Amino acid sequence: MKKNLIKTVLTLVLITAFTACEKSELKQENPKDQKTAVQALAPCAPVYALVLSGSSSSPVPAGFASTIFKVDLCAAPTGYNFVSQINVAGVPVRSVTGLCNMPGVVDFAWAVTGMNSNFPSKLLRVQISTGSASVVATTTVPLQDIENYGTTGLFVAIKEGTSQLMKVSVPSGFCSVFAPAGPTPQYNGLTVVGNKFHAISGTTNLICNPTYGDIFEYTTAGGPYVGKYSYKNLTTTPSWTMKELGFHFDACCGKRWTVGSSMGIISHNTNITPCVLPNPTFLLNTTTTGQNYWYIYDFMEKL
Repeated sequence: MKKNLIKTVLTLVLITAFTACEKSELKQENPKDQKTAVQALAPCAPVYALVLSGSSSSPVPAGFASTIFKVDLCAAPTGYNFVSQINVAGVPVRSVTGLCNMPGVVDFAWAVTGMNSNFPSKLLRVQISTGSASVVATTTVPLQDIENYGTTGLFVAIKEGTSQLMKVSVPSGFCSVFAPAGPTPQYNGLTVVGNKFHAISGTTNLICNPTYGDIFEYTTAGGPYVGKYSYKNLTTTPSWTMKELGFHFDACCGKRWTVGSSMGIISHNTNITPCVLPNPTFLLNTTTTGQNYWYIYDFMEKL
Protein backbone atom coordinates (compact mmCIF):
# COMPACT_ATOMS: atom_id res chain seq x y z
CA MET A 1 0.00 0.00 0.00
CA LYS A 2 2.90 2.31 0.79
CA LYS A 3 4.35 1.62 -2.65
CA ASN A 4 0.99 2.43 -4.27
CA LEU A 5 0.80 5.71 -2.32
CA ILE A 6 4.29 6.72 -3.46
CA LYS A 7 3.40 5.82 -7.04
CA THR A 8 0.22 7.94 -6.87
CA VAL A 9 2.10 10.93 -5.45
CA LEU A 10 4.76 10.69 -8.17
CA THR A 11 2.06 10.55 -10.83
CA LEU A 12 0.38 13.67 -9.44
CA VAL A 13 3.72 15.50 -9.37
CA LEU A 14 4.39 14.59 -13.00
CA ILE A 15 0.91 15.67 -14.12
CA THR A 16 1.27 18.99 -12.26
CA ALA A 17 4.69 19.60 -13.81
CA PHE A 18 3.43 18.76 -17.31
CA THR A 19 0.41 21.07 -16.90
CA ALA A 20 2.58 23.94 -15.66
CA CYS A 21 4.97 23.40 -18.56
CA GLU A 22 2.10 23.38 -21.05
CA LYS A 23 0.70 26.64 -19.60
CA SER A 24 4.16 28.20 -19.75
CA GLU A 25 4.51 27.26 -23.44
CA LEU A 26 1.09 28.73 -24.19
CA LYS A 27 2.07 31.98 -22.50
CA GLN A 28 5.22 32.10 -24.61
CA GLU A 29 3.30 31.48 -27.82
CA ASN A 30 0.59 34.08 -27.19
CA PRO A 31 2.68 37.17 -28.03
CA LYS A 32 3.70 35.54 -31.30
CA ASP A 33 0.09 34.71 -32.09
CA GLN A 34 -0.95 38.28 -31.32
CA LYS A 35 1.82 39.64 -33.53
CA THR A 36 0.73 37.38 -36.38
CA ALA A 37 -2.87 38.54 -35.96
CA VAL A 38 -1.79 42.18 -36.10
CA GLN A 39 0.29 41.51 -39.22
CA ALA A 40 -2.68 39.80 -40.85
CA LEU A 41 -4.73 42.96 -40.30
CA ALA A 42 -2.06 45.22 -41.81
CA PRO A 43 -3.36 47.19 -44.81
CA CYS A 44 -2.54 46.03 -48.32
CA ALA A 45 -0.42 48.13 -50.64
CA PRO A 46 -2.79 50.18 -52.84
CA VAL A 47 -3.54 48.71 -56.26
CA TYR A 48 -4.16 50.97 -59.25
CA ALA A 49 -5.39 50.21 -62.75
CA LEU A 50 -4.47 51.86 -66.03
CA VAL A 51 -7.79 52.40 -67.77
CA LEU A 52 -8.30 53.45 -71.39
CA SER A 53 -11.42 54.83 -73.03
CA GLY A 54 -11.74 52.07 -75.62
CA SER A 55 -11.49 48.32 -76.05
CA SER A 56 -8.75 46.95 -78.29
CA SER A 57 -5.85 44.59 -78.66
CA SER A 58 -2.14 45.38 -79.00
CA PRO A 59 -0.73 47.52 -80.53
CA VAL A 60 -3.13 49.93 -78.85
CA PRO A 61 -4.84 52.29 -81.34
CA ALA A 62 -4.51 56.06 -81.07
CA GLY A 63 -6.94 58.35 -79.32
CA PHE A 64 -7.84 56.50 -76.10
CA ALA A 65 -7.96 58.72 -72.99
CA SER A 66 -5.65 57.30 -70.28
CA THR A 67 -6.87 57.30 -66.70
CA ILE A 68 -5.87 55.88 -63.32
CA PHE A 69 -8.35 54.11 -61.06
CA LYS A 70 -7.80 52.74 -57.56
CA VAL A 71 -8.93 49.12 -57.14
CA ASP A 72 -9.92 47.27 -53.95
CA LEU A 73 -9.66 43.53 -54.58
CA CYS A 74 -10.62 42.76 -50.97
CA ALA A 75 -14.08 44.28 -51.40
CA ALA A 76 -17.05 42.24 -52.59
CA PRO A 77 -17.86 43.19 -55.26
CA THR A 78 -14.46 44.53 -56.25
CA GLY A 79 -14.21 48.21 -55.35
CA TYR A 80 -12.86 50.94 -57.62
CA ASN A 81 -12.81 54.69 -58.00
CA PHE A 82 -11.48 57.23 -60.48
CA VAL A 83 -8.25 58.95 -59.43
CA SER A 84 -6.87 61.02 -62.32
CA GLN A 85 -6.38 61.42 -66.06
CA ILE A 86 -2.81 61.31 -67.35
CA ASN A 87 -1.66 64.53 -68.99
CA VAL A 88 1.51 66.41 -69.89
CA ALA A 89 1.20 70.14 -69.13
CA GLY A 90 -2.57 69.82 -69.43
CA VAL A 91 -2.49 67.90 -72.71
CA PRO A 92 -4.17 64.48 -72.27
CA VAL A 93 -1.81 61.59 -73.02
CA ARG A 94 -3.60 59.14 -75.29
CA SER A 95 -3.12 55.38 -75.35
CA VAL A 96 -0.76 54.87 -72.41
CA THR A 97 0.12 51.16 -72.46
CA GLY A 98 1.70 50.42 -69.07
CA LEU A 99 1.96 51.66 -65.49
CA CYS A 100 4.26 50.51 -62.67
CA ASN A 101 5.47 51.46 -59.22
CA MET A 102 8.15 54.08 -58.67
CA PRO A 103 9.77 52.48 -55.60
CA GLY A 104 10.25 54.76 -52.62
CA VAL A 105 8.61 57.83 -54.18
CA VAL A 106 5.20 58.57 -52.68
CA ASP A 107 2.35 59.27 -55.14
CA PHE A 108 4.44 58.70 -58.29
CA ALA A 109 4.57 55.96 -60.93
CA TRP A 110 6.34 55.19 -64.19
CA ALA A 111 4.28 54.86 -67.35
CA VAL A 112 5.03 53.88 -70.94
CA THR A 113 3.31 54.58 -74.24
CA GLY A 114 3.10 52.55 -77.43
CA MET A 115 3.58 53.42 -81.06
CA ASN A 116 0.15 55.02 -81.58
CA SER A 117 0.09 57.42 -78.65
CA ASN A 118 0.18 61.18 -79.21
CA PHE A 119 3.37 60.90 -77.12
CA PRO A 120 4.72 57.75 -78.85
CA SER A 121 7.26 55.42 -77.24
CA LYS A 122 7.74 57.53 -74.14
CA LEU A 123 8.74 56.86 -70.55
CA LEU A 124 6.62 59.11 -68.33
CA ARG A 125 6.90 60.16 -64.68
CA VAL A 126 3.31 60.39 -63.43
CA GLN A 127 1.85 61.82 -60.25
CA ILE A 128 -0.89 59.37 -59.39
CA SER A 129 -3.23 61.74 -57.51
CA THR A 130 -3.30 64.41 -60.25
CA GLY A 131 -2.32 62.55 -63.42
CA SER A 132 0.27 65.26 -64.12
CA ALA A 133 3.11 63.67 -66.08
CA SER A 134 6.45 64.63 -67.58
CA VAL A 135 8.29 62.99 -70.46
CA VAL A 136 11.50 61.48 -69.10
CA ALA A 137 12.81 59.65 -72.18
CA THR A 138 11.95 58.12 -75.52
CA THR A 139 12.13 54.33 -75.27
CA THR A 140 14.12 52.58 -77.96
CA VAL A 141 11.12 50.34 -78.75
CA PRO A 142 7.38 50.85 -78.06
CA LEU A 143 6.41 49.12 -74.81
CA GLN A 144 3.39 47.83 -72.93
CA ASP A 145 2.73 46.46 -69.41
CA ILE A 146 5.94 47.59 -67.71
CA GLU A 147 6.70 46.00 -64.32
CA ASN A 148 9.39 46.56 -61.68
CA TYR A 149 10.92 43.79 -59.59
CA GLY A 150 10.73 45.23 -56.08
CA THR A 151 13.36 47.84 -55.31
CA THR A 152 16.16 46.16 -57.28
CA GLY A 153 16.02 48.58 -60.19
CA LEU A 154 14.99 45.82 -62.60
CA PHE A 155 12.23 46.95 -64.98
CA VAL A 156 10.78 44.59 -67.57
CA ALA A 157 8.13 45.27 -70.23
CA ILE A 158 6.58 43.65 -73.27
CA LYS A 159 7.67 44.97 -76.64
CA GLU A 160 4.32 46.21 -77.91
CA GLY A 161 2.47 43.79 -80.18
CA THR A 162 4.93 40.91 -79.59
CA SER A 163 5.72 38.17 -77.09
CA GLN A 164 9.24 39.48 -76.43
CA LEU A 165 10.17 40.77 -72.98
CA MET A 166 12.51 43.74 -72.80
CA LYS A 167 14.69 45.00 -69.97
CA VAL A 168 14.09 48.73 -69.60
CA SER A 169 16.74 51.08 -68.29
CA VAL A 170 15.00 53.66 -66.11
CA PRO A 171 15.19 56.62 -66.55
CA SER A 172 17.22 56.51 -69.79
CA GLY A 173 14.56 54.56 -71.73
CA PHE A 174 17.11 52.24 -73.32
CA CYS A 175 15.65 48.77 -73.98
CA SER A 176 17.52 45.49 -74.39
CA VAL A 177 16.27 41.95 -74.95
CA PHE A 178 15.38 40.30 -71.62
CA ALA A 179 13.95 37.11 -73.11
CA PRO A 180 13.53 35.72 -76.62
CA ALA A 181 10.10 35.89 -78.23
CA GLY A 182 7.67 33.47 -76.62
CA PRO A 183 5.72 30.66 -78.28
CA THR A 184 2.62 32.79 -78.96
CA PRO A 185 2.29 35.75 -81.37
CA GLN A 186 1.97 38.27 -78.53
CA TYR A 187 1.73 38.63 -74.78
CA ASN A 188 -1.13 40.65 -73.34
CA GLY A 189 -0.04 41.18 -69.73
CA LEU A 190 2.90 40.92 -67.34
CA THR A 191 3.12 40.57 -63.54
CA VAL A 192 5.58 39.65 -60.79
CA VAL A 193 4.89 36.47 -58.78
CA GLY A 194 7.38 36.02 -55.95
CA ASN A 195 10.79 36.10 -57.62
CA LYS A 196 9.49 35.34 -61.12
CA PHE A 197 7.81 37.22 -63.96
CA HIS A 198 4.61 35.79 -65.44
CA ALA A 199 3.49 36.79 -68.94
CA ILE A 200 0.01 35.91 -70.18
CA SER A 201 -1.19 35.33 -73.72
CA GLY A 202 -4.91 35.79 -73.19
CA THR A 203 -6.28 34.61 -76.52
CA THR A 204 -4.25 31.41 -77.04
CA ASN A 205 -4.79 27.87 -75.76
CA LEU A 206 -1.52 26.05 -76.43
CA ILE A 207 -1.15 24.76 -72.87
CA CYS A 208 -4.64 23.62 -71.92
CA ASN A 209 -6.80 23.37 -75.03
CA PRO A 210 -9.63 24.40 -75.27
CA THR A 211 -9.30 26.85 -72.34
CA TYR A 212 -7.54 30.17 -72.90
CA GLY A 213 -4.83 32.18 -71.19
CA ASP A 214 -1.37 30.64 -71.66
CA ILE A 215 1.03 31.83 -68.94
CA PHE A 216 4.83 31.67 -69.22
CA GLU A 217 7.24 32.06 -66.32
CA TYR A 218 10.63 33.82 -66.45
CA THR A 219 13.39 34.23 -63.87
CA THR A 220 14.73 37.66 -62.97
CA ALA A 221 17.93 36.73 -64.81
CA GLY A 222 16.08 36.70 -68.13
CA GLY A 223 16.44 34.16 -70.89
CA PRO A 224 13.89 31.62 -72.19
CA TYR A 225 10.79 30.82 -70.14
CA VAL A 226 11.26 28.25 -67.36
CA GLY A 227 7.67 27.22 -66.68
CA LYS A 228 4.24 27.27 -68.29
CA TYR A 229 0.75 27.44 -66.79
CA SER A 230 -2.79 28.28 -67.82
CA TYR A 231 -5.40 30.77 -66.67
CA LYS A 232 -7.93 28.22 -67.99
CA ASN A 233 -10.51 30.70 -69.18
CA LEU A 234 -13.56 28.90 -70.55
CA THR A 235 -14.61 29.19 -74.18
CA THR A 236 -18.00 30.45 -72.91
CA THR A 237 -16.40 33.57 -71.35
CA PRO A 238 -14.02 34.82 -74.06
CA SER A 239 -14.31 38.48 -72.98
CA TRP A 240 -12.48 37.69 -69.72
CA THR A 241 -9.16 37.27 -71.57
CA MET A 242 -9.91 38.93 -74.89
CA LYS A 243 -7.58 41.55 -76.29
CA GLU A 244 -5.27 43.62 -74.05
CA LEU A 245 -5.07 42.64 -70.37
CA GLY A 246 -4.15 44.06 -67.01
CA PHE A 247 -2.38 41.18 -65.24
CA HIS A 248 -1.76 41.26 -61.48
CA PHE A 249 -0.77 38.80 -58.76
CA ASP A 250 -2.70 39.55 -55.57
CA ALA A 251 -0.91 38.27 -52.45
CA CYS A 252 -3.07 40.23 -50.00
CA CYS A 253 -6.76 39.62 -50.65
CA GLY A 254 -6.48 35.99 -51.76
CA LYS A 255 -7.42 36.62 -55.38
CA ARG A 256 -3.94 35.57 -56.62
CA TRP A 257 -3.75 35.67 -60.47
CA THR A 258 -6.05 38.53 -61.44
CA VAL A 259 -6.95 39.64 -64.97
CA GLY A 260 -8.65 42.83 -66.07
CA SER A 261 -9.51 42.67 -69.77
CA SER A 262 -9.94 45.53 -72.20
CA MET A 263 -13.45 44.16 -72.59
CA GLY A 264 -14.11 45.48 -69.06
CA ILE A 265 -14.14 42.21 -67.06
CA ILE A 266 -12.14 41.60 -63.87
CA SER A 267 -11.69 37.94 -62.96
CA HIS A 268 -9.24 35.82 -61.00
CA ASN A 269 -7.91 32.29 -60.58
CA THR A 270 -6.32 30.88 -57.44
CA ASN A 271 -4.59 27.98 -59.19
CA ILE A 272 -2.99 28.11 -62.65
CA THR A 273 -1.86 24.47 -62.77
CA PRO A 274 -2.67 23.45 -66.36
CA CYS A 275 -5.96 21.62 -66.93
CA VAL A 276 -6.73 21.36 -63.20
CA LEU A 277 -9.76 23.05 -61.63
CA PRO A 278 -10.66 25.75 -60.77
CA ASN A 279 -11.39 27.88 -63.80
CA PRO A 280 -11.38 31.67 -63.36
CA THR A 281 -14.04 33.35 -61.21
CA PHE A 282 -15.88 36.53 -62.19
CA LEU A 283 -15.27 39.62 -60.02
CA LEU A 284 -16.68 42.68 -61.82
CA ASN A 285 -18.00 43.94 -65.13
CA THR A 286 -16.74 47.51 -65.19
CA THR A 287 -18.77 48.50 -68.26
CA THR A 288 -22.08 48.05 -66.40
CA THR A 289 -21.19 50.09 -63.32
CA GLY A 290 -21.66 53.59 -64.69
CA GLN A 291 -18.07 53.90 -65.94
CA ASN A 292 -18.52 52.97 -69.58
CA TYR A 293 -14.90 53.87 -70.42
CA TRP A 294 -13.40 51.60 -67.80
CA TYR A 295 -11.36 49.20 -69.94
CA ILE A 296 -8.36 47.77 -68.09
CA TYR A 297 -4.91 47.68 -69.68
CA ASP A 298 -2.57 47.29 -66.69
CA PHE A 299 -2.43 46.96 -62.90
CA MET A 300 0.11 48.47 -60.52
CA GLU A 301 0.75 47.84 -56.83
CA LYS A 302 2.07 51.00 -55.17
CA LEU A 303 4.72 50.01 -52.62
